[in-house]
Amino acid sequence: MNRYYYLASMVLFFGLSASCWLGYQLIGATVDENGLLVEVFALIPLAWFFLLLGLITGFYLIWKNRRP
Repeated sequence: MNRYYYLASMVLFFGLSASCWLGYQLIGATVDENGLLVEVFALIPLAWFFLLLGLITGFYLIWKNRRP
């Protein structure tokens, strides 16, 4: 495959990770009238997952394009 495909995938994964973190910060957490914490918890593991995918893609891109 073309190395630009991997580079674009890596940038996409990092962008998705950053948008999940930003969305979590912008939405925030509140406490309702019953004392329950209301937050968008699903964005935290998604952000870590996309960050991991971006790192794996980046390391594969470096490993694939190294010169012997």
